[in-house]
Amino acid sequence: MTLVVIHAGFHKTGTTSVQTALTENAERLAPHLRVLLKPDFKPLTDAARACSVAPGHQSVAAVGRRAARVFRRLDRDDPRPVVLCSEDLSGHLPGRHGLCRYAAAPRIMATIAETARERFGDGTDLRFYFSTRAPEPWLRSTWWQNLRSTRLTADLDRYSETLAEGADLGRVVQEVAEAVAPCPVTSVALEDSRTRTEGPLAPLLDLTGLDPEARAALVIPLAANVRPDIGLEEVFLALNRSALKDRPLSEAKKHLRRIANRQAGLH
Repeated sequence: MTLVVIHAGFHKTGTTSVQTALTENAERLAPHLRVLLKPDFKPLTDAARACSVAPGHQSVAAVGRRAARVFRRLDRDDPRPVVLCSEDLSGHLPGRHGLCRYAAAPRIMATIAETARERFGDGTDLRFYFSTRAPEPWLRSTWWQNLRSTRLTADLDRYSETLAEGADLGRVVQEVAEAVAPCPVTSVALEDSRTRTEGPLAPLLDLTGLDPEARAALVIPLAANVRPDIGLEEVFLALNRSALKDRPLSEAKKHLRRIANRQAGLH
C-alpha cells in the first residue's frame, strides 16, 4: 500500500519554512521519502490556481490531467511514502483575482484524491494535511503579502472585512474533509506547530511515519519568509495608491524590501 501525503496549504501558515526545510534536507530524506515540491509539479499548481479563479468542468478536468501526469512518474513498487507539498494546490491566495476564500479547494482535493487512487489503487493510504493560523494574524500576513506582490490599495481594516469569511481556515478544512472522505484530513495551527522542535514541519513528518533516527538527523533552518517589522506596510500602501506605473512601483518595493531585510538581518 502506497502512503501519499498531500500538504496543500494554506498560504502564510509556515509553508515556506516547511518547504525550505524539505529542500535543505533533501539528501537526508531521499532514502525514506519521495518529496515533491512545487517545481516538481508546477503544471498542477498552475491548473489548481486557474481552477480557483474559474471553477468549472474544464478547469477541474485540467487539474485531474496534470495530477495524473505527476502520479504516473512515481513507481508504484517503491515503498517510500510520497509527499506533495505546495500551498498553491489550494488555489490562489485569497485577496487576489477577486477571491475572498479557498472556495475551490475541496473540489481540487477531491480531484487529486481520485487521480491518486487511479494510479496507486483503491487501497492507497491517502492523507491530507493543512497548516492553519488564527484569523487575525493570517489576515495581517496575507494583507502584507498582497501589499508587496500586487497593487492592493485597501488598508488592513477594509481588507479584513472583505476577507473575514476566508480567514476561517478551519471551515475550509472541514469542507475538504467532506469532499475527500474517507481520506483523513489533518490540520494544525501555526501557533501550535511553531513551538515544536522541527517547527511547522513537525506535523507533516508525523503523518509520514519517518523513522525516528532519520528524523533526529534533520537540520531545521530558521523560519523563512519572515516579514521585517519596521513599518513598511503603510509605505507600500502609499506606493500602491500612488501614480507610479507598475514596473517602477515593483522595483521600488523590491528595493525597500532588500533594505529592510538587511536591516533586520534576514539576508
